[in-house]
Amino acid sequence: MIRIQTNRASQLFEIAAKNLSLVLDGNQQLPVFSYWCKFFGENPDEQEESIRLVDAKIYNHLESKSRVNQLLQEKNIPNVFPATYHCIEDALNHKGRVDIWFIKPSHLSGGRGIEVMSHEKLSTFDLPPYHIVQEGIENIALIGGRKFVVRVYGFLWNKNLYIFDDGFVLVHGPQYVYKSTDYGIQVDHQGYQDAENLVEMRLLSSFDPGNRIMEKASAAMEKIAPILEETLSATSQRQYLILGIDVLVLDDGNLKFIEINAIPNFVHSPSINRELNVPLFEHVMRMVYGLDTNRFQKLDTPDHPLFG
Repeated sequence: MIRIQTNRASQLFEIAAKNLSLVLDGNQQLPVFSYWCKFFGENPDEQEESIRLVDAKIYNHLESKSRVNQLLQEKNIPNVFPATYHCIEDALNHKGRVDIWFIKPSHLSGGRGIEVMSHEKLSTFDLPPYHIVQEGIENIALIGGRKFVVRVYGFLWNKNLYIFDDGFVLVHGPQYVYKSTDYGIQVDHQGYQDAENLVEMRLLSSFDPGNRIMEKASAAMEKIAPILEETLSATSQRQYLILGIDVLVLDDGNLKFIEINAIPNFVHSPSINRELNVPLFEHVMRMVYGLDTNRFQKLDTPDHPLFG
């Protein structure tokens, strides 16, 4: 039996560990597998030999939209994310037409604290501290006339960068209205755990262009590898990180990353929990324990000593 220590999505990790334990030698002694978010406090039982997350001090900057944007600029990595600014004046000087802007708290996720604003209103807006201004992308693909966001999972382990072979599609409830600044249309995706709600979740692999989206997401993740350098360098055979990356698909088939989650939410609809998140955890465990897995694609990374 694989021993685990978790303080997020614990039931799903337990199912994954039980599934994997069925194919293991019962007498085999494996290190404890830990997924412990230290935002809620230190794990008093964590040992040096445990399989565990990279230290939070190293990956925390990936949770900051502001810092991620700074790193993209420092590493000269354009066009993967929407244009993002740290002050109103710079946003107003953006080259090209932008009808709507997203005002986002730098450290919150899941749509919390986001405000959608017209370009005209932006000029009289006072940007709160620790917020960014992000271009509203409107040439997006729709499903049944509704906006959707894709989640893909990156895996950083033993100095290598991987992408899991599936993700999910989160379809918003209302019909999409171009140039709308309505939070319900542009951002709100609550209610996916309620079968009666119009918000729905689907496996990316069940979505017709899913393979093409995965290919483009893999290429985009390779492109942003330099901003992951510090975290990758901290990974080892016993330290890892799972990234949840949120993606907008454009109407021409291209895509934009909109957010990196270093400690993503893993508790979703029952079908996504069962068909995506539990297999993700099981194959993460397979990787770190040196077992066979065909669910992760190793990504090419820049020509740098870290990446070999």
